[in-house]
Amino acid sequence: MNKKEFLNTIHSDNESELSNIFEKIILAERTGSTVYTNEFYTPNIWRAVIRLQEHFGIYISSSGIFENSERHILAFSSKPLSYFPIKLIRIDNSSKFDKVAHKDYMGAILSLGISRNKLGDFVTIDNECYVASCEDIVYYIASNLTTIGRCPCKVSEYNPLMGAIPDIKFDDMNIIVTSLRLDCLVSGICNVTRSKSLALISSGSILSDYVTIREKNYSVKYGEVITIRGYGKFKIVTTNGNTGRERIRLLIKKFV
Repeated sequence: MNKKEFLNTIHSDNESELSNIFEKIILAERTGSTVYTNEFYTPNIWRAVIRLQEHFGIYISSSGIFENSERHILAFSSKPLSYFPIKLIRIDNSSKFDKVAHKDYMGAILSLGISRNKLGDFVTIDNECYVASCEDIVYYIASNLTTIGRCPCKVSEYNPLMGAIPDIKFDDMNIIVTSLRLDCLVSGICNVTRSKSLALISSGSILSDYVTIREKNYSVKYGEVITIRGYGKFKIVTTNGNTGRERIRLLIKKFV
């Protein structure tokens, strides 16, 4: 598979990102060495790249540490791997009075000048947050992150030997929609009018599997992750059958 075919096969808004991945694949093929990406990729990227393994003479694998990780680092090698250059960071909110949310932890780290792509998923549990990180920035984060908003915090590397790695949390939602068209689905998830749903779509506020979708009649598939800016991120899981009026009962998991 040449570079043009590779780029045309994977749907992404970032061609330079795909070009970098392709160059790493070719390097691993040519040298026989193991090559890792130094960034995390969303499922529309890493899953598509793994599916192309048969077109190259190497193994293509990925990891994001958490069992249900959305964001993964890719690896290209001559044999199966068990090691990935990922560290798990634990951030403890030291305040006994103020609570901080997922977005607060992320915002605090990004304010240090770190690219979002250098970080994997965030898992928050009570006053703790666990973050998958490229191992080359762990020391920098630990040395410079002292507060989350107004709350003092402590940062440490979490060793899996200290206990089980926490997993991504979801809240279950059950909604009823007339169809799996994007405008219907957004309206049902957000509990807004159809006109508000259309406005969100046309403004570029809706992503399906991390790619911006502006077509109101886009048909969402089970297993897709829908991100709605200002409302959250949702996985479309399955149907629980139809109502008497032939509307669809949906089970949706909202990322916490």
